Amino acid sequence: MFDKSLKEEQALRVDERLAMVARIIVEQYDGDVKAFVESIRCRVEVNRKTAAATGSGAQAAFRTFEH
Repeated sequence: MFDKSLKEEQALRVDERLAMVARIIVEQYDGDVKAFVESIRCRVEVNRKTAAATGSGAQAAFRTFEH
């Protein structure tokens, strides 16, 4: 029973995150999914370069996805 409720809770979180991403794509990128993905890729690449330059490793790359 506990396992089922945990799975349901996790599914709700996934649904909420998907809804948030969909909202961002529609509001900020006028529905252009490709532009959204490219912006994420660019941010990750910049964070990785910054992390490599400062020696802070994967933490900076991970920060992109915290918001």
